[in-house]
Amino acid sequence: MASSTAAVGTSISIRLKNLAIKSIAQRCVEVDSIIQSTGGKELRNALPDLLEHIFGLDSEPGWGLDILCRSTNTHDFDAVRKLLAPEGPLFTLISNLQGDQYISYEFPIRYLPAPTRNIIEEGGIPLFYANKLQYQNYGRPTVVLNAFECYMFHFVYCLVSPAWQKRNPTWNTLTDCLYPCLLDDYLTYFLPLHKDSLPAMPHNISPMRSPMAHSIIGSKSSSNVTPPKTKSRLGLLKSSFTTMPKQHTQGSPVFGQSEAETWRSETLLQILAEFWLNQNPVEVERQLLTGNAMEHFMPSKNHTRLVRMLIKHVHNFVNTAPHDVLTSSYQTHLVSPLDEFKKSLLPHIIQKKLYAFLRHGFDRWPLDSSFRLMLETWLTYIQPWRYIPSANNNRTKLRRDSDPDTKAVDEIRWHPFVEDNLLFYTVLFQEFLCRVFRMDLTAPINGVMLYRVAKVFSLQNLSTLIRTAERDLCSSLYRSLRLSPTHDLGGSYLSQETNLSLHTQISELERSGFQYSPMFGPAADPTIQAVTDVMKQICQAKTTISTVESSKTKHTKSGLSSLFDMSTWFEDQNKSFGDLSVAEVKKLHGYLEMSIKGLCVLFEIPPIDYQSHGMCSSLYDPTLTLGQASLLGCLSEPGTPDCEETEEGIQLTPLGRYQMMNRMKKFDIGYQGDPALQPIRSFENALLVRLLHQFCLFVNTQFHSEILNLYYREGILGKLFQVYLSPTLTPDKTLTSPISKNVRQQLETPRLNLRFLANYRNLMYLGIVYLFLRFLFGLSPMGYFFFLLFCGLVIGFLRALAQPRQTSHTESDT
Repeated sequence: MASSTAAVGTSISIRLKNLAIKSIAQRCVEVDSIIQSTGGKELRNALPDLLEHIFGLDSEPGWGLDILCRSTNTHDFDAVRKLLAPEGPLFTLISNLQGDQYISYEFPIRYLPAPTRNIIEEGGIPLFYANKLQYQNYGRPTVVLNAFECYMFHFVYCLVSPAWQKRNPTWNTLTDCLYPCLLDDYLTYFLPLHKDSLPAMPHNISPMRSPMAHSIIGSKSSSNVTPPKTKSRLGLLKSSFTTMPKQHTQGSPVFGQSEAETWRSETLLQILAEFWLNQNPVEVERQLLTGNAMEHFMPSKNHTRLVRMLIKHVHNFVNTAPHDVLTSSYQTHLVSPLDEFKKSLLPHIIQKKLYAFLRHGFDRWPLDSSFRLMLETWLTYIQPWRYIPSANNNRTKLRRDSDPDTKAVDEIRWHPFVEDNLLFYTVLFQEFLCRVFRMDLTAPINGVMLYRVAKVFSLQNLSTLIRTAERDLCSSLYRSLRLSPTHDLGGSYLSQETNLSLHTQISELERSGFQYSPMFGPAADPTIQAVTDVMKQICQAKTTISTVESSKTKHTKSGLSSLFDMSTWFEDQNKSFGDLSVAEVKKLHGYLEMSIKGLCVLFEIPPIDYQSHGMCSSLYDPTLTLGQASLLGCLSEPGTPDCEETEEGIQLTPLGRYQMMNRMKKFDIGYQGDPALQPIRSFENALLVRLLHQFCLFVNTQFHSEILNLYYREGILGKLFQVYLSPTLTPDKTLTSPISKNVRQQLETPRLNLRFLANYRNLMYLGIVYLFLRFLFGLSPMGYFFFLLFCGLVIGFLRALAQPRQTSHTESDT
């Protein structure tokens, strides 16, 4: 009998090894055939090899579930999804193996998240692994799992495995990719939205499990209705602090009826939170001091998308729990095990690890457009009211992030959630403000992110909920401030002035020594100052965009002069600011304006007019001349160092020098001196450049006073000379770096410049016109010279009529 069992096991191993040479669809058929033709006892030893072959572990490459898409390979997509479905062949095998409580599988401890590995290596036992760790020879721990846990460990670990992180495919549409679809199938099956009970277990399950369910599901609520303004909510307390684990006597079943009902759902969520949210702990400083520096795991974009997908479904699942409404103080209400599980799901499984996930993302995510994935994950969690399933549909109504929230936040219903998750609203908001200081708000994606946060926090009644929760949790602190204005806040979470519930939240979610800074109230001065600085940055961004737009408008000729302006022929007139179109710039202005209004509503600050408020005076100083204002506007573009106007001209500020020394910002490199003195280019004739320069230098030197008198002369003659004798630095000229006052005065002096006649392109145009006139009218070279002179006078006269007269500096000063 033993020899036949070994032979069957060997044949199964051979069939599994032969799967590598077959297509994905053929592998699914072969695996289904193995499961159907072989008994459960023979397959129990082959389950780890089968899971490693499908998901990839150690030397196995896996089936590539992350790159399998419906649009590219529908047949393979449907075959794998059917095989791995919650009621598919593989889960049927797992359910059969669950009937034997003595079947267990080992999972390599090196694949566990780094914080968990460190705790185990230091001799500790994480709560989730309390009944999953066994110590072999020489005290080496081993993770022992049942069949369902073994499958979920392999499935969830794939997303954070080095192979998938390195491959990192682009999931444009989650519904088109296999792995997100499988996750959605499991969440829909094990966390149903419109069912009164969870899927029944076909067999008794293994006793190896986390004791967390004993303290969560096995206990009854101390109160059926949570008051909207309680002052001592302990929703974030550890389960071991709040309830005692249920003790089992010999001969009693391992699980009660309530525990067996929610075991698989709870296990799935615990595994997802363990592998996807527990890769980076908040307690980093302690590890650095002890010398156990831990590597930082940076989640991929796909990882963040699936975390947000998980949060959405969890919110939908939790919000299906009925609301307890008691009409009499003598009335009692029995809570079902499923409803009790829904109420305890967030604070006991998701909350702490999700906070560490978001905290690490806010601290270390790159300053690029991909941060919006992390931002939207945060906004998804703090808005549970957006994810309430309808009574008729199995899914909540799909809503985009840009959809307006027309309904106010229900204060009575959502006050407990805001109070239990206060740090998600206050600390992470303050962390976002720190990121805004390093963001370029003239970029549309950054403007959208700021607008999204301001829009969410300015929802009706949300600021009231945050204020109320913070006031209740810090009531003693506020009272001490009223009694003693000079009281030292300290800032340590060990301070005796703060409420016990806030102590609990900080000790659970934050690192030791964390100093909580209130978002509202008498001690919120740092937060108010940060918000004010952000609004100044918004004003500066709006001013920069407006300055560049106005400078481009000044360059555009109007009237008769536009007929002879060839500079706009080679410009994209649809671009208003950089690579942004006029419509995009208009949207960006709207996002920034709405961000200011949202922040003003949140913190009850009077509305700010960015064009007249003092915070933008550095960019709109009425005492500056037009050229100085244009230069300051240009030098306030994103990426340029900070500058200021001094007696010696535009110069770098200490901040600007620091930015250049550390290569944080730089000026555009380009020649901006006298065009007549710049090096000879390849498209110019060197001999003509030198001859024309000597001629113009002689004229400008010998007739300097006459040129100035003619240039600033009244009447049409003065305007005509302003066309031909224009200065190098005109009022609408845009400079890319600061210049001294003496150099600027030299460049503002009108002069004659004929270097354009040495350009090969212009010479070619003149030659073509001469040949054309010579062929049609037989025009001689001397006649062609007078023809050009006549055309120059006519064009100059028409442009003189169109452009306004320029005054001298003395006239402008008086």
